[in-house]
Amino acid sequence: MGSTYSVPSKKRISILYFWSFVTLGLTTGLLGPSLPSFASNTGSTLRQLSNLFLLSSLGYMLGSFGVGLYVNKVKGHLVLALSLTFIALFVALLPIIKSLWLLVAIFFLLGIAQSHLDVAENMLLIWLHGSQVASYMNSLHFFFGFGTLIAPLLIAQSLRLNNSITGAFWLMAVLMVLPAPFLLRQRSPTEPVLKSDQEQIHTQKSSILLVMFLVGMFMGFVGAEVTFGGWVYTYSLDLGMTTVQTAAYLVAVYWTTFTLARLLGIVITRWISIRTLMWIDLLGSLLGICAMLIRPNSVTLLWLTTFVFGFFIATSFPVGMNLAEKLGVISAKVTSWFLIAASLTSMISPWIVGQFFESWSPLIVLWVVLVNLAIAILFYMLISMRIKALKTAS
Repeated sequence: MGSTYSVPSKKRISILYFWSFVTLGLTTGLLGPSLPSFASNTGSTLRQLSNLFLLSSLGYMLGSFGVGLYVNKVKGHLVLALSLTFIALFVALLPIIKSLWLLVAIFFLLGIAQSHLDVAENMLLIWLHGSQVASYMNSLHFFFGFGTLIAPLLIAQSLRLNNSITGAFWLMAVLMVLPAPFLLRQRSPTEPVLKSDQEQIHTQKSSILLVMFLVGMFMGFVGAEVTFGGWVYTYSLDLGMTTVQTAAYLVAVYWTTFTLARLLGIVITRWISIRTLMWIDLLGSLLGICAMLIRPNSVTLLWLTTFVFGFFIATSFPVGMNLAEKLGVISAKVTSWFLIAASLTSMISPWIVGQFFESWSPLIVLWVVLVNLAIAILFYMLISMRIKALKTAS
């Protein structure tokens, strides 16, 4: 496993993984600011375009089931290189598609490619660094945030210069495919030796409820993160609180805060326990959304809440991964379930918003985010109760 690599080799491979993970951030950050352009290109309504979230996440789920079965049987870097190539191709096609159903099909395929990159890279990073993976995992998710920050900025500048998103998408496609040839030149990490059968059976019996609760918690905070990030652009436009350009900058503020919070999280975890930090993340996010619901038409509160919510929700995913590791339940299979749960809620929550955004009110965005946060808090309470029960039993 990772011990067979020299320190320089580990660093080179880790840098390529970080660069590749920017791709996932770019594909996440580009959708929200692009919805009005997609609607114009295809002559579609926002309700119809909500299917993009649905099909992308469905593709991600199907891909996640598949890649977990064979990533330890093939060269992992080949999987990453092919994923990056297909993602770049699909992103380059998105701004020139005029058919809604072709656009939906591309997003379905994009979801499959994203899942291969996401699941494989998380597994390969663990295999490469072993017990020393924690700081690298935090850094990996920081670069995801960095990608989400770049995407709306590029789109905003493309709209300003050319009144089109095409230039931004083509530039992002080039950035996405660049790491592929370098990955193919590096030896792929392999799966480490597993625990003995008896140890695995004991761990499974004692932690199965914890895993279920963790999956529920991941569904909650990922649903809140994706729904807010994907719809705040259109939400602010529909309520007349921003222009096209300032709405793009609003999304940029969200992802900028998101990225900086993940960078800060690498240091904060040295001083604050993982369990305490999770409470801070969830309750801080809840406070921001509740404040926005009290005064939904306040422009000042819109920008402030975007900052606050982005700051607190940002570290929930890496903190959740670290929590699973601390509880002794993390494995390649469990990691896949976390990502599948994340894709499920990424599919359902934004889709629900799209179904009611025009017919009911843009406030549906905030209510769906609030429900997701309530789910995450409920399951984290169950996790805390389960931890106490296990300690009492021991």
